[in-house]
Amino acid sequence: MQATDLSNGPTRASAGMPTPQAELRATLRITGPLAAAYLAEMAMSFTDTVIVGRLGSVELAAVGLAANLLISLLLICMGVVSIVGVFVAQAHGAGDGAAVGRSVRQGLWVATALSIPATWLGWNLAPVLRLLGQDEQVVLLAEQYLQAAVWCFLPYMWFTVLRNFVSALSLAGSVMVISVASVGLNLLANYSLVFGKFGLPALGVAGAGYGTSFVCWVMFGALAAHVALSPVFRGYHLFSGLGRIDGAQCREILRLGLPVAGVTAAEVGMFSAVTVLMGVLGATVLAASQIAIVSASVAFMIPAAISQAATYRVAHGIGIGSAAAARQAGYLSILLTVAFMAVVSIVMWVFPDAIAGIYLDTEDPANAEVLALAAILLGITAIFQIADGVQVSVTGALRGLKDTTVPFLAGLTGYWIVGLGSGYVLAFPLGLGGPGLFWGLALGLVTVAALLTWRFRSRTAFLMRSVAGATPTPA
Repeated sequence: MQATDLSNGPTRASAGMPTPQAELRATLRITGPLAAAYLAEMAMSFTDTVIVGRLGSVELAAVGLAANLLISLLLICMGVVSIVGVFVAQAHGAGDGAAVGRSVRQGLWVATALSIPATWLGWNLAPVLRLLGQDEQVVLLAEQYLQAAVWCFLPYMWFTVLRNFVSALSLAGSVMVISVASVGLNLLANYSLVFGKFGLPALGVAGAGYGTSFVCWVMFGALAAHVALSPVFRGYHLFSGLGRIDGAQCREILRLGLPVAGVTAAEVGMFSAVTVLMGVLGATVLAASQIAIVSASVAFMIPAAISQAATYRVAHGIGIGSAAAARQAGYLSILLTVAFMAVVSIVMWVFPDAIAGIYLDTEDPANAEVLALAAILLGITAIFQIADGVQVSVTGALRGLKDTTVPFLAGLTGYWIVGLGSGYVLAFPLGLGGPGLFWGLALGLVTVAALLTWRFRSRTAFLMRSVAGATPTPA
């Protein structure tokens, strides 16, 4: 499907719409390594949660709250630079190797510019938590974690840009290897720093933050070295002229990337707001919600990988001049996501108690209330898994069309007006508490999934009617 001269740079990919079987293989070539990488990265977060959970339920609640807010901030910034992968995939499809390298270099500059204020904000989140009515003990522990973990921001943003590059070329195997290897390193670093092993000081929750920051620097260094030294990437000249800033390219990344960040902010903001409201309901409710949210986040890594594959495959279809190929790639990603999330829903619905028991000691009577509520929240989470997967897959497909503004508006409507609004009413005026907030999540995700699916269908239908045989320029 793609012809690439690895020594002299890419040539133009062969035009034409791939068969469904060929498209499936191409999608899986991207999805497989990315899914493994995302799951490995989630495993790092999971091990942090489990290790800190052994310190106590208050420490678990504090780190869960802090990590959720910090990751939310990171995901928003990652949303901006994710558009780099779209530029890379379209340029690769069109055979423009120089544009590929230019997009990556300017993506690194945008990532740097975003990381500086984001790091400052992450360092100063504790006063915000106090204003939001969080328990003082939780805030103090959260602050220790935040001021240690914020140093992961810059290296992970750089890592994200390079990951977008290699993934858009269907060469994400290196990302998988680096991420999987980092799981063991993260486990060792966090265990040692939290509990004071191997001659290191026992730093408690702060140790988990420092360990994560260290691992992120290692991950970036490993991927940067691979990209710089591998002959596969030599023709793109990624680091030639890295010191030159292309204002026009950076503005284009921001123009298309900021709405992507807005979509991410709308979704993670809804989850973060729910987390804060859970904290208002008490440490027990907050801890139970973290168990459900972290479990859902683990499952979400597969749809996230499929979504990235959809972005690159849809963009590639546009690059080779086939709106039909772009549409096929998007629909295939939706079907793959539905199939996977249906299995996840069944597991969560049938085994909520077993899942909750992973996080806390089931033999400790002090954890009984948290475990019981977590099982209820996991049951509700099972109900909205398919909608959550569909909305992220369609968002990725629309991103491949450079359609980012409408998904942002749909996200604001679905996540905040429908999702958070209904959740607040159910939780507080109607007295359903934590389960009410989760039912609001379900309504918001279903709304966004429906709106974005309609958007992708109508947008690709328009492209196919209006530009038959020509290379379209999506809005």
